Amino acid sequence: MNFQGNQQMKAIVAAVAVGAVLAGCSAGGEPQKTTTTTGTAKAADLVVTVDKASIADAGSDSATVTVTAVDSSRNIVAGAPVTIVPDRNGVVTVSGTTTATGTGQITGVIGIGADKSNRTIDVVVTSGSITKTVQIAVTGAQLQATPSSAAPGATATVQYVVTDKTGAAITDAPISVALNGGTTTSGTTDANGAYTYSYTAPSSPTASISATAAGVTATTTVTIATTNTSPASGTVTSASLAANPATVNVNTASSTTNQVAVRGLFLGAGNAPISNVRVRFDLNGDPNLIGGTLTSGTNPVYTDGNGVALTSYVPGTRGSGNQQLTIRACWSEVDFAAGTCPNAATANITVAQSGVSISIFHSNAVVADATKLTYTQPFTVQVVDAVGQPIQGVLVTGSVDLPRYYRGYWVGPAPWSQVVLNVCDNEDINRNGVLETYSSGVTEDQNNSGKLEPYAADVAITSLSTGSNTTDAFGLAYFNMQYGQNVAGWDDYTLTFSALVSGTEGKASTTGTLGVLASAITSATTPPFYLSPYNLNPASANPAAVGTATVTDPSTGKSGVLCKAQP
Repeated sequence: MNFQGNQQMKAIVAAVAVGAVLAGCSAGGEPQKTTTTTGTAKAADLVVTVDKASIADAGSDSATVTVTAVDSSRNIVAGAPVTIVPDRNGVVTVSGTTTATGTGQITGVIGIGADKSNRTIDVVVTSGSITKTVQIAVTGAQLQATPSSAAPGATATVQYVVTDKTGAAITDAPISVALNGGTTTSGTTDANGAYTYSYTAPSSPTASISATAAGVTATTTVTIATTNTSPASGTVTSASLAANPATVNVNTASSTTNQVAVRGLFLGAGNAPISNVRVRFDLNGDPNLIGGTLTSGTNPVYTDGNGVALTSYVPGTRGSGNQQLTIRACWSEVDFAAGTCPNAATANITVAQSGVSISIFHSNAVVADATKLTYTQPFTVQVVDAVGQPIQGVLVTGSVDLPRYYRGYWVGPAPWSQVVLNVCDNEDINRNGVLETYSSGVTEDQNNSGKLEPYAADVAITSLSTGSNTTDAFGLAYFNMQYGQNVAGWDDYTLTFSALVSGTEGKASTTGTLGVLASAITSATTPPFYLSPYNLNPASANPAAVGTATVTDPSTGKSGVLCKAQP
């Protein structure tokens, strides 16, 4: 038997913590009494608590509001009429219309409805003349901006993509865009969450373009190519190129719907961003003749104050092999001629012709390896064709992302129970593996540890055995997710598996929290995961909850709620 109740335990602990803050402490230690009435009961006061301060804009995330009716002596009141009403497109499922016998309570489960935008929902609770309000934040919407190169007087574009917390497109989202604080242009995102803003580039050295959609604002500074004579702000010591998504579908003839955002990052000594680096993007010769275009063309793109240069790749009608199309960024601190490449950074992508169906199976089983000090969880990936027939001999590749970690500890002895002090998003907001300090002075390293948490090496995806990452006669491939026993229960994960069949790639993902072993929970021995590895305090000190800060990457619009250092 294996213990997989981490999320439930965390929800219970969070509910207790938030409820304590909102409701305060009751006077004395005597049990509450229930006031019994005939007809319609009347409350003298309402105690309103909510089990979490924010909910994600993806999946079925929700928050529960609990209302307790009390009389003037603070005894609970059964049968009191209560209404719970959320605003700003929130939805509610209530447990009834009057407070329950025995508890004097009524609950309402708050969801986001169809609106995925970032916002604060006010939940208004009313009973007679009494009104109370609690707030629940909706988070997760992201706005990514990818500008084309711009020359004075020429038409240039910015490609915007609006997604939810999981990266899924937010369609039909209103978006407004303004150039240099001028007239606002409005529109809505398409079926891919995309919107293209077109403008005439000014003759100034830079242009500031601000866009707002789904409750997120992203400001992009575009360098006007032929007017820029400023040298690079320093010497580049680190150059990297990222392409998102790494797999993109082909476009139909004359369509530009499917695109890849290409982001070059150029840093100097001490990870300082280098502005005005000259960058030209290309397809590295395109030896497989995959085709497609880059929105920057052959024009140079200049890095902004964050050391970032952006373009978009627009696929054509032809697919590639797995990771067989290379996008290249040729760069230099000084001007260089088109067709030359003084320095280069590359990223490989897959252009998929059509879908291949993939499913992920797992049992939530956790296996301990005392010698390696690891836990493993097995996963099986099934690959089938368009009519559901298994495909043999397909190489399946896996990757893992750690979207958040938890701070806290376990209390015992047996059975041990988990206490969560903080829920912290991954500090590597744009997932480029670089600890960044933005031009505003805000750093990703909010807890001042000198590195990014959670650690990428916490989790690895390995083949179950030699060759098991290739599908067998049943279309199945076999993997293990391996992680240290000390991090069990303290990281959330997203596993993504992909497979390429005749130029067509399929992809599937699954999420969860790193599982712990049931026998470790019931043992009198202190479990290896008893203390979160992210508490960042001396071993002799007691972990405590810390403050958080919402940090936004200005070049991508992606945000994270990051935990600060413990005093």
